[in-house]
Amino acid sequence: MTFVQGALKRLEMLRSQPEHKANLWKIVNALQGGLKAEGFNIGSTTSCVTPVILKGNVAEATHLTHDLRENYNIFCSIVVYPVVPKDMIMLRLIPTAAHTLEDVDETIKAFQDIKGKLLQGEYKAETLAAFD
Repeated sequence: MTFVQGALKRLEMLRSQPEHKANLWKIVNALQGGLKAEGFNIGSTTSCVTPVILKGNVAEATHLTHDLRENYNIFCSIVVYPVVPKDMIMLRLIPTAAHTLEDVDETIKAFQDIKGKLLQGEYKAETLAAFD
């Protein structure tokens, strides 16, 4: 299927199956609301893409996202300086309609864990370590 065909199929599904869009926003609102309730800075987003802003450097961000991926099964992208100020990390979560409220709960718990590890200095490193 070409990119255009895939895009057309997604548009058709949005029109004919509005429950997917409704479920997406239920998941997004639960994730964003839950993160805010736990004291996370998510900025002022109006989209499904959910930023999580933390203090840290590039090496810490790399170790943190590796931990999220390998130990919590959560993939997110990193945004660092110069896109965000030095010593700031922005993680970008992209929830989908296929996620569940249980997935949201697990994600919030994982973020509580990694925030604690970050504050305790567990991701500190002057250089990036090689990952196995």
